[in-house]
Amino acid sequence: MSSVNFIRLEKKRLIMDFLIKHMRVILVFIIIIFVFCVGFGIYFSISKDNSQTAITINGTKISMQTFNLICTNYIKIYETTNNKLSKNDLNKIKMEIIQKLIQDEFFYHQSKYYMITVTDEELKTDLQNFEMFKSNNIFNIHKYYTFLNFIKMTPKQYESTRKKQIIINKTKYIILSSIKFWNYEFEKSIKQNSKLTKEYLINKKINLILNKLYSDTLKNSKIKLNTTIFK
Repeated sequence: MSSVNFIRLEKKRLIMDFLIKHMRVILVFIIIIFVFCVGFGIYFSISKDNSQTAITINGTKISMQTFNLICTNYIKIYETTNNKLSKNDLNKIKMEIIQKLIQDEFFYHQSKYYMITVTDEELKTDLQNFEMFKSNNIFNIHKYYTFLNFIKMTPKQYESTRKKQIIINKTKYIILSSIKFWNYEFEKSIKQNSKLTKEYLINKKINLILNKLYSDTLKNSKIKLNTTIFK
């Protein structure tokens, strides 16, 4: 296998690992909040009131309850590999969550250009593959409705937002798959540091591009943040 083909295959594997890693970190609670509409103009404001809304992105409100559920999930994952988190660590986690919400708004907006859709069959397969909805490896409708009762959503609401999340994931894969990691980039990098691996360099490039997308999206979004989430 040529080095070029190897790098392409390796990049594809790392992109999939990258997406899976992010879905694992946020787990199931993140999927109920992506009902985004896109706005324009540079605007970022701080809300000092102690309302029930944690963050508003282009007019879409994310409740404090939902935001806290995501934070709780993040914290549990971090604490499995780290010591007890400090207040500063917790605030960093919250900023990571906010960053991901804004990034995913960008991907959902971009999906319209690619005309990405999700069929009912795709949605059905997606739901049936959730381990939390299974009993003896078979989809359990009672577990499904128990979950819906817990998040206070109807099947129609949940399935609509789940479709949107699948669209976001598809768009992420298309955009990230288009990132080229050239042979000369690898050769140049290892000349500077022979210990660098393809995996590290590909992930570095992906993260740089994602950070640029985040920065651009932030400039073109209307965001209102409730600062009480950091107290």
